[in-house]
Amino acid sequence: MPKSFLVNHILVLVDGTESSFHAADRAIDMARSLGARLTAMAVIDRETLHQLLSVKILVDAELSEFEKELQESAKRHLATVRQKGLDHRVVIDEVLATGSVEETVPREVQARGVDLICIGGFQSSRVARDLLARQRQQILDRAACPVLVVK
Repeated sequence: MPKSFLVNHILVLVDGTESSFHAADRAIDMARSLGARLTAMAVIDRETLHQLLSVKILVDAELSEFEKELQESAKRHLATVRQKGLDHRVVIDEVLATGSVEETVPREVQARGVDLICIGGFQSSRVARDLLARQRQQILDRAACPVLVVK
């Protein structure tokens, strides 16, 4: 007999891509329909920034400025999702985290009691060369709860 699956808390990853905004739209619809809590999360991946520094793609002076721009961009993306939620009468908690996606997301899932992760779709053929696709694949691989991939 299958175990029942209740969704009380949804976490949607927001990275500014069209597919992440589609995922946010679906997460908002589900949260409203199910009466579930919804958290929108953006992650500033400092590890990748430091890798760019180590291979001389960025220099020290550019690193802090680039990280600041990424934070401002992430805040705008979260604000966009927050407004979409308000337009549909869904209150959204926001998390702006810094760190690697593969460590930060599972930590938030556990700490917040998330039942479902919602992420934007990606092409598996791009995982080897595309950072966002690789991060999304890592979430799928390491998630302790179901993951909904929205195209």
